[in-house]
Amino acid sequence: MKLVARDCSPFTPQPTAAEVAWLRRLAINVRAMDLVVPVSVKREEDEPIVYCAWDGTWWAGRYVGTISFEGHSLTIEPRYGLATIRNWLFEATSVVLTDAPGKLREDESFIAQLLALVWANGFVQAARHGLPALRRNVATEGPAIRGRLDVNASLRLIASGGYKVVSIRSERLLDHAASDAIVAAYQALRRWLSVPDEKWMPARVKELIPHLMTVTGARPRVPTKSELDRVRYTPITAGFAFVAELSRQIANRRGFTADLSASGETKGVLLDVAELWEMYVLSVLRKAATPLSVTHGTREMSPITKLLHSNVTGQGLGTLIPDAILHSRSVTMGVVDAKYKSLHPTASSPNGPQREDLYQIAAYLGRFQAPTGRMSWGLLVYPSDPSKPQIPTVEQLGPWILDRGKRINFTTLPHEPTAAITKLRSMLARMIEDSGQCQSA
Repeated sequence: MKLVARDCSPFTPQPTAAEVAWLRRLAINVRAMDLVVPVSVKREEDEPIVYCAWDGTWWAGRYVGTISFEGHSLTIEPRYGLATIRNWLFEATSVVLTDAPGKLREDESFIAQLLALVWANGFVQAARHGLPALRRNVATEGPAIRGRLDVNASLRLIASGGYKVVSIRSERLLDHAASDAIVAAYQALRRWLSVPDEKWMPARVKELIPHLMTVTGARPRVPTKSELDRVRYTPITAGFAFVAELSRQIANRRGFTADLSASGETKGVLLDVAELWEMYVLSVLRKAATPLSVTHGTREMSPITKLLHSNVTGQGLGTLIPDAILHSRSVTMGVVDAKYKSLHPTASSPNGPQREDLYQIAAYLGRFQAPTGRMSWGLLVYPSDPSKPQIPTVEQLGPWILDRGKRINFTTLPHEPTAAITKLRSMLARMIEDSGQCQSA
């Protein structure tokens, strides 16, 4: 049994009775986070890989990738296509990852291509200051001291009849588990993609990988997670911690597809597209919001804000982490949240936005309020749907009034960054103008 679906979409056609029984077992027994390769940082959400809606329709969740379970497989493809996913990744990371756009074919091994994009991006970002050369103490014997003298070892050597001393010096070395993992992942991706002239690799990776291979060899052993955890990075090389762990996961996939095995072992690779959409929205928001400053809620807010606090103990209840908060100097202007969903009406959400999203943005506005006399506003950002070019009704009828000077806007953003920035800049300008008018009134 081999099923194919698209993320955040109903199965087409709907599964048969036998397929439904298998999907139910998969939904109960397989946790997404056991298979997810993070795009940036590890997320705590563990939303279902597949689920059955209230009307009996089976849907794929927010992940793309491949899974094998009980001898059967499921492939979840990006509903907007691999080229769109690549655009989002390029915009979110400001790194061009291929010298020949379009050479990677969407109809073959799409998950390997996505992993290659994520891996190459992580490598380029981490290697801004060079390779992960880590300091290590190296002991040498000789007639002269090089570094600092190891007194005890030197005395033992002299006592044994030697005429040398032992000295210890600190050297920067590439010979460690992180280097092994990175080269092992490179070889796995290279074998699977089989792209001529390594066109899937950015120039920076092509430049640095040979230097690592002179230390690790062409086919290093894949290190274990505990071996990687023992690597001590410097502040400059800290970015390689993520790359090394991602590399270990890639190198252990043995092909990345959901290979069917008689043992029934669960295998697979998943990428969280909702996480990538959030990164894309944050990137275009930073460019469109000038002169406002943008704080990324999930990574830059400290301490984490709670909705409620106990009057007895002060304990917090209900974590509030919006994707972004906009400020004018130190003044809060608005809250932005990215939603990897459809803004068009559906059977379960006839008005467009889902009920829980409305409650969530209302809670954000209740906690992150503008000063008295200035309007607070929230913005929910959804991906545009090329198959539905018309503007969603809820977007056309905005802004929507909440209470006490709070307003909510909905918008769909194009998948092309320049167009997305232009649309977002125009919307933010209107919202800032409305806020100023509210203050003057």
